[in-house]
Amino acid sequence: MPTGILRWEDPAPRTPANDDYAPIATELRNNPGKWAVVAENPDTPEGRRASNRLFNAVKNGYRGFRRIEDGAYRATTRTVDNGDGTKIIRVHAQFVLARR
Repeated sequence: MPTGILRWEDPAPRTPANDDYAPIATELRNNPGKWAVVAENPDTPEGRRASNRLFNAVKNGYRGFRRIEDGAYRATTRTVDNGDGTKIIRVHAQFVLARR
C-alpha cells in the first residue's frame, strides 16, 4: 500500500511575484548591449546561492526581468578578489535587442 496523504482541498493562492529588480531591468533596457553589475555577494555558500538565484532570475524572466519581444536579458557571474584577501561574486546582466 502506498504511503502518503489524500486530502481533498483547493491549493493555497499563489504568492505574488517578486519584482524587486524591475528598476534595474528598466535601466538595462534603456542601455541595450551594456553590461552592468547588478549584485555582489561574498564567496560563501549563502552568497553563491544568492548569486545563482539572481543569475537564474535574469535568464528565466522573473524578479522584474520580464521576457519581452524586443530583446532578452543575459547574465553571467564572476568570482573576483575583493582586495582584502576575500572573494566576491559579481552578477552581471545586460539587455540585448532582438535582431529584426
